[in-house]
Amino acid sequence: MSTTGRAFVAVVPSDEVLDAIKAATAPLRGSVPDARWTMRDQWHVTLQFLGNHVDLDAVATALGALSEAGGDARLGGGGAFPAEGRGRVLWLGVAEGAELVGRLATAVGALLAPVGYEPDTRPFHAHLTLARLKAPSDLREVVVAFDGMAIGPAWPVGEVVLFQSHTRRTGAEYEQVARIALAPTDDAQ
Repeated sequence: MSTTGRAFVAVVPSDEVLDAIKAATAPLRGSVPDARWTMRDQWHVTLQFLGNHVDLDAVATALGALSEAGGDARLGGGGAFPAEGRGRVLWLGVAEGAELVGRLATAVGALLAPVGYEPDTRPFHAHLTLARLKAPSDLREVVVAFDGMAIGPAWPVGEVVLFQSHTRRTGAEYEQVARIALAPTDDAQ
C-alpha cells in the first residue's frame, strides 16, 4: 500500500546557514505588515513541488536513481515573487551554486516525470522562501536590505530530501520522508 500526501523535493542548508538566516532576518520581521514569516524548520530550497496527492513510495524509489554530484552553495541577495513592487513571496537567492541547484532540479524532474510528476513549466529560480503575504505589498525596501549580502558560509550540498507537507493552522510542518545522497564531487574522489 502506497503512502500519499502533499510533497516536494528540496535541498536544506546546514545548521550554520540556518542560524545565519535567522540572524539576518530578525531585524526585518516587523518591517513587513501582514507577512507570515517562515520558520527555521521550514527553510529549504525547493527543487520540485509535486502536488497534493503524491505517491511518496514511488517518488522515493525513483529518486533512488539520482546520480548527480553534490557541490557547494551559498545564499545571498533577495527578491520577491511576482515582483518586488507587488510581492507576495519574499525570498533569499542562491548567490553561489545556482548552477548546481538548477542541475539537481533538472535531474529530479527527469527522474520523476516517468512516474507522473512533471516539472513546473516556468523557468527554475533557486530560492529560499522567507515570508508570504496574502495581499501584494511593496517589498523593494526589504529586498534592498539583502543586496550584495551573503547569508552564512557556503555549505556542502550532499543530499536531496523528499518532504511531506502537513498543513496546520499554525503553518506548514514538513516531515522528511527520504534522504537521497548525491555522488561525491570530482575533487573529493
